[in-house]
Amino acid sequence: MADPHIQSPMDIWDYLTVIIYRTGFVIATLSVALLPYYPRAELGILLAASCCASSLHIYLKQFRLLLQMATWTALILFVFGFPNLALDGAFVTLGGLCFKEYYCFRIPGLNAQSVFFALLWLCLQAHFMIGVQILSLIIAALLLLLSIQKWRMPLHFDIGDKRKYEV
Repeated sequence: MADPHIQSPMDIWDYLTVIIYRTGFVIATLSVALLPYYPRAELGILLAASCCASSLHIYLKQFRLLLQMATWTALILFVFGFPNLALDGAFVTLGGLCFKEYYCFRIPGLNAQSVFFALLWLCLQAHFMIGVQILSLIIAALLLLLSIQKWRMPLHFDIGDKRKYEV
């Protein structure tokens, strides 16, 4: 997210990618909330990470590529039959983006989403269902707050100053 006072000209692709990015957080909210009760919700989490990673508007190329690579790795691992590891890659992307968005919205706890996602992954691996339920609730609540905040602001806020992007 950039300075609100800067409004670069936006084309249809800019509008589309901002909408896809924000929709990714909505999908993540629903999927994480369903995860303890519906194990196939992991597909929704992978979809959410893919939506967000495919439409990142981050100035620094190395961070943008790191988050995108985590999602690509997750998708490849899922295709090759390693859904547990795939979920970890999606959690890296979503947790990293939540950390980034914390600096925009200052939602308490949002900067700890990476830790919550890591703990959720560990609880899933250990089949500690009470931990999965509690962490899913916390993560989903924070993602819901983030989704609401993202959709309340104008679309051009996500684009920022196009001249600052590293290609």
